[in-house]
Parts: sequence; C-alpha cells; structure tokens
Amino acid sequence: MLYLFSFSFDPAGTRAALDQSLAILGRIAPVLVGVTVLVGLSKYALGPQVVARYVGAESGWVGYLLAALGGLLSHGPVYAWYALLRDFQDEGMRNGLIAVFLYNRAIKLPLLPLFLYYFEVEFAVVLGAVMIVVSVGQGFVVDRLAPN
Repeated sequence: MLYLFSFSFDPAGTRAALDQSLAILGRIAPVLVGVTVLVGLSKYALGPQVVARYVGAESGWVGYLLAALGGLLSHGPVYAWYALLRDFQDEGMRNGLIAVFLYNRAIKLPLLPLFLYYFEVEFAVVLGAVMIVVSVGQGFVVDRLAPN
C-alpha cells in the first residue's frame, strides 16, 4: 500500500525503492528458507530429551563445550540462528549456553587465515582461548542472572 501511495508522488523514486527492497528480499529469502528447514529438521531429529540431555539444566561441562563448538562452527548471519536457538530454549537449552554459543560466533574459523596474515599466531591462539574461556564465564553469569 505504501508503495502505491508513494508511486503517485514519485514514480521513479518509488520504483528504485521497490527494486532495492526486492533485491534485499532476494538476498534474505534463501536464509529464511534455510532457517525454516533447519528448525523443522531440528524439531524432527532433536526431541526435548536430546536437547535436555546435551544442553539442558543437567548438561554440565558437556553443554558448555557443545555450545562453544557450535558457536565456533556456525556461520552466516546471526539472525538466522535466533529461531533455532529459541526452539532449543523451548526444549530446555539454558540461557547461559545460548550466550556461550552467540559469544563464540565472534571467532570466525573461515577468516583465520586472514587474521593470521595481519597478526601473529601467538596472538590468535591467546585471543581465541581467552574468548572461549570468557564465553563460559559469561554463560555462568547469564545462567545466574537470567535463568530459565
């Protein structure tokens, strides 16, 4: 409706805006479809018992390890992961483990060669290790301050 209204005042500008909107939709549509498929598959393959066992209240260090590894290995836009993480949360995933997952997304393994081009190996190893350790600390804090 807004485009129709706008078109009556500025047809060229409206067409340009519509073209940009369609281009953005074209870029995010595959991500949204992928997220929908991933959420569907996770609901099919990972029942509440599986989620609770590995990332639930009693998961202990295994949960932190899996959340950190999941964050390290995940790629793509973060908003694509929100729906899946919410489903896992509904199935029993702790908020602290969601925080660990999201924190570790900052470590981009595919960009490691580029990082090493600009910085030393020692710095990369120390920074990565510190980020992983701090993410677990952050997870503990989130679990204490915002438990689910």
